[in-house]
Parts: sequence; structure tokens; C-alpha cells
Amino acid sequence: MGLFSRRTEADNVALAAARAQLAPEDVDQVRFLLTTRKSVFAVKYVMDRTGSELKHAKEVVDDIRLGRFVPPVTGTPVVRVPGTNLAERTRALKAAGELHQATALVVSETGMTEVEAGLFVGALKPELQD
Repeated sequence: MGLFSRRTEADNVALAAARAQLAPEDVDQVRFLLTTRKSVFAVKYVMDRTGSELKHAKEVVDDIRLGRFVPPVTGTPVVRVPGTNLAERTRALKAAGELHQATALVVSETGMTEVEAGLFVGALKPELQD
């Protein structure tokens, strides 16, 4: 939102409710629609999936486009093992095929955008075994 935007408490509640209803697969679909330059369909998709108003659906789509929204991943818990750093934990998630969880981990611990975190996860090389 811009510097002079007027977002009410009701808007914040509606946005939080819409974000909570989106699954990782929904966010992937929105990203696909955005990359194929179908932003109107992306907004309609969010409206259909969440039941939110046009204004809130557009804001959610903008957040996804700008990398400000990472969907919650509940299937794989992130376990902090003493002595492991972020790269090691991210590598383990990447090796297990949990790219959403790996990206969410990097975003939550570094403050990177989702795009930057995705690039970080993609650049990690698997550890060499001796």
C-alpha cells in the first residue's frame, strides 16, 4: 500500500482471512497466472478461492507478485538442530523435496523476499558426502 493509503482494521482482518484460506497450490496457481500475464484471472482465482472482495483479492495478488506473501506450510515441521546453520537446514529441506518449506524458512529467518529466498534455495548445492 502507498504512503497515504487508508486501510481500516476491517481491511486488515479481511486480508488476513483471505491469506489464511490460500494453500501453497493456490499461490503456485496465482504465480503461474501472473507469469502468463493473466493478472485479472489471478485476482478472480483468489476471489473464488477465498470469497474476498475485489479490493482484497487484488492486494493479495499484488503481495504474491511482489514476494511479500509466503503461504504457510504445515506438512513438514522445521526442526532446529543445535549446530546446524540456515544453509544446512535449507539443504535438508531441499533434498527432501520441500521447496516451499525451504523458501519459507529462509524468508522467516532472514527477512528476504520470497523471490530472493527462492534464488538462495535454488543456488544451494547438495553437500558432498565423503
